[in-house]
Amino acid sequence: MTTQFTVSMHQEIWRKAKEDLAEKFSADIFESWFAGLSYLEGDDDNLVLGVDTEFAAIWIRDNYLDIISNQVSITAARKITVQIKVVEPAETPREREPLQAERPRAACSTEPKLPKSIIPHNTFETFVVGESNRFAHAAALAVAQNPGISYNPLFIYGSTGLGKTHLMHAIAQFILKNRRDARIVYLSSETFVNEYVNALRENSISSFRKRYRNTDVLLIDDIQFFAGKERCQEEFFHTFNELFNSSKQIVLSCDKPINEVSDIEQRLVSRFGWGLSADIQAPDYETRLAILHNKLADMPEGVEIHPEVLDLLARKFTKNIRRMEGALNNLIGYATLLKTISLEKAQQLLADALMQEDETQSIDIEDIQKKTADYFKIDVSEMSGKRRPASIAMARQIAMYISRKLTTHSLQEIGKRFGGRDHGTVMHAIRVVDHSINHDENVHRAVEYLMKILAV
Repeated sequence: MTTQFTVSMHQEIWRKAKEDLAEKFSADIFESWFAGLSYLEGDDDNLVLGVDTEFAAIWIRDNYLDIISNQVSITAARKITVQIKVVEPAETPREREPLQAERPRAACSTEPKLPKSIIPHNTFETFVVGESNRFAHAAALAVAQNPGISYNPLFIYGSTGLGKTHLMHAIAQFILKNRRDARIVYLSSETFVNEYVNALRENSISSFRKRYRNTDVLLIDDIQFFAGKERCQEEFFHTFNELFNSSKQIVLSCDKPINEVSDIEQRLVSRFGWGLSADIQAPDYETRLAILHNKLADMPEGVEIHPEVLDLLARKFTKNIRRMEGALNNLIGYATLLKTISLEKAQQLLADALMQEDETQSIDIEDIQKKTADYFKIDVSEMSGKRRPASIAMARQIAMYISRKLTTHSLQEIGKRFGGRDHGTVMHAIRVVDHSINHDENVHRAVEYLMKILAV
C-alpha cells in the first residue's frame, strides 16, 4: 500500500515538474493545457494526472504527453510513466495550490501591472552577467532605458535556455517601472501565429491588428517559428513597419542568427537587421556557478546544499542554463524534506538527468584541437607538442581556452590532454586569450568563429 509519505513525494514531484513546464511554455499554452492537470495517484513507476474534459485529455496525450513524462522523470530522477485520466469536476482537488511559476497579479494599484506572461523574477537585477552574455545584457538595458531610440529592433539570438527570455522580461519590467502607462505586449511567435489563424477564422482580423499595432513595446520570442508561414510573415511584416515607423520598440529573439533560419522572407531578414543583433553564448564555468549561487537566495531557511553539489551542476550542465537551474530546483525541493543534500545524494537524485546531460555533451577536447588546428592551418599534433613558435603557441592557447569554456574538464585534465602540461599553464593560456580577445581583432574573430562552430 502506498504510504502517505510516498503520496506527498509524488505530489511534490508533480508540483516541481509543473513549475518547470510553466517555464518552458508561453503563458497561454500553459494555462490552456497544463494548469488544469492535477495529481490523482502514483507509485514508484507511474503517475496519474487528472483533467476535466475528454477533449483536453486527447489533445494532451497526442501533443504533450512525451514532454510531461520526460519532465516528471527528470524531476523524480528516475523513469516515470505518466497517464492522463478524465475526471469529473468533483473528483479534482477543490483548490489548486498556486505555482511559484504562475504570474501573480499586481498586489495594489501602486504597482505597475505586468502582462501575465511576464515572470516577475526575470529582472536585470537577477540576470547574472558573464563574458558570454555581457553584450546582450548591455544592449537590452540600453533598449529598456531608451525604448524606440537606442536599438530598434533589438534581435537577441542564442541556443535554448541561455537567458534570451529572461532579458526580454527584464526589458518589459524596467520600462513598466519607469513608464507605468506604457503599452507592452510580450508573446511567443507561436502564440502570434495561433491568434492570427483564429482571427482569420473568426473574422476579427481588425481587432488582432489593433492589439499588436497600437502598442509601445512589442516583444516576440522564438521568431524562428515564423519559418514557412507565408501569410503570418506577411502580417508581421506590416505590423513591424507600422511600429518601426512610429518609433515603437521591437524586441525579437531567435535560436540562431536570422540569416540562418530557412523559409523566412528576405524583406523580414533585412528589417530584423536594421537595429542591433546580440548573441548569447553558453556561459563559462564561473558564470554558471554564479547563477547557481544566485538561485540559492530563494532556498528556504534551514535547508543546506553542499558546495560540491553546486560545482557538480556547474560542470555537468554546460549548454542549457534552464536545465541546470531545473536540476538545482529539484534538489531544493528534496532538501525541504531531507534538510541537507550531499554530493552523493545529489548524484543519486539526479542520476538520469546527469546521464542525459553526459549523452548530449558531444564536444570533446579532441574536437576542439582538430577544429582549432584546421583554422590555423597547423598539424593537430602541434596541440600536444613542445614547439613554441608564436603561431602555434597562440593556436594551442586558444584551444585550451575553448576547452575550458565548452567542456566539463578540470584545468588538470585539460593540461594533460595538451601534452601533459600542468594546470598553471592552462590558467596562463586562459588569461592570455582573455586579454587578446579584447585587444586583438584577429584573436577575437578566431575565438568567436570556433566557439560558434563547436557549439552547434
